[in-house]
Amino acid sequence: MSYDVTITRARLLRHAPASRQGAEAAVVDIAQDLLLRHLHEIDLLGELAFKGGTALRKLYAGAQGRFSLDLDFSVRDLDGDPATILELLIEAVTDLQLGPFRYGTANRRGKTHLTIATDLTVTGALTSKLDVNPPPWLEPVTRGWVPMPIHDQYGGPLPELTIVRLEENVAEKIARLNRTTTARDVYDLVWLWKHYRDDGGLDTALVRRLTVLKIWVDAHGLTGPAGLAWNPGHEAFAFDPEQWLRPRSAAEFDVQDIGQLSVPAPNLDELATDLINGYRFLGALDPDEVQVARIDGGDRALVLRMLTELPTTRLHTGAIW
Repeated sequence: MSYDVTITRARLLRHAPASRQGAEAAVVDIAQDLLLRHLHEIDLLGELAFKGGTALRKLYAGAQGRFSLDLDFSVRDLDGDPATILELLIEAVTDLQLGPFRYGTANRRGKTHLTIATDLTVTGALTSKLDVNPPPWLEPVTRGWVPMPIHDQYGGPLPELTIVRLEENVAEKIARLNRTTTARDVYDLVWLWKHYRDDGGLDTALVRRLTVLKIWVDAHGLTGPAGLAWNPGHEAFAFDPEQWLRPRSAAEFDVQDIGQLSVPAPNLDELATDLINGYRFLGALDPDEVQVARIDGGDRALVLRMLTELPTTRLHTGAIW
């Protein structure tokens, strides 16, 4: 379907955060919107579940959320192949033009990046990391976009998207913070705590269980039929809730993207305090979770049992090992 997209520089600047890189962040944000709609219309998004900070901004937080440069997906189904779907994504965006944006891809240090060029800024081609991961453990859900004024310039509606369930998205962010203090993950987790703590919107017991399982699988991997694999790929650290819930100093933060979180930039001490207050439930590990949190490779049988006990029909005895 053809849309009458009317993005002017004035509209772009109105959408942008008031920072030095604001126009660039707005270009990436808008170009992502149009691309996601296009990928949905050519049925490619039907193979994927959207996740990560960009999904949180577009489908949960809207203008209250931070700008996010990355496009993170999981293949939707257990028989999906991330490498194949990534190749299809690359084919779909190569030499694509949507409204004032021209798309392509580039490979940097073994990672695929979406490139975005437009005459609306003078900075040349911008990039957005494009990542396709193994399937989520819980069934994905469908969610609509949080409305923003810029959407009126897209010439038509934005579709509902299939996304990784919020508890699993949160658990992956918590697991990453077990390795390093990334400002964007702390910001996202604090935002979710502040907006979902009172309405039953987040199953904290499920988040806690998913967290210890994600950390164990990050260390030792998980396999399924027909080549399905969640490969180990990160430096392994046991999960110690007291260490995770420690006061984090500003010096600990990976500050590369602090300026893109919000305007003005958040107070890191306040963020660290809010993180502790919001995620104290991580300290209430049950005996099985305490065992798995040690990331002992000999606990695979326990991990497999706990995975099959998750509220999902996707993982069952014999489907994973």
